[in-house]
Amino acid sequence: MKSEITQVHNTTKDELINEIVNGVKTKLQDFEKNFLPKETTTWLTKKEVATILSISIVTIDDWSKKGILSPFRIGNRIRFKRSDIEQALTKIND
Repeated sequence: MKSEITQVHNTTKDELINEIVNGVKTKLQDFEKNFLPKETTTWLTKKEVATILSISIVTIDDWSKKGILSPFRIGNRIRFKRSDIEQALTKIND
């Protein structure tokens, strides 16, 4: 295995270390400014949605059939995204 040698002129070991550390800090700060963590999805049952909206489970089923709410199924379980429920609400009179 052949190794390569890189020489740095007019720079002390401490100056080189400081330059590297400062470069890494700058990149991490840029990353932190632009980083948007993914929000976790909160899943709700029909009963929870009915409680939040103060409606019956029958209304939940009706609104799901009409496309007002968007249910998700896994096996025999029905779930709703909390964000979808919040988006389904429309503001009246600004």
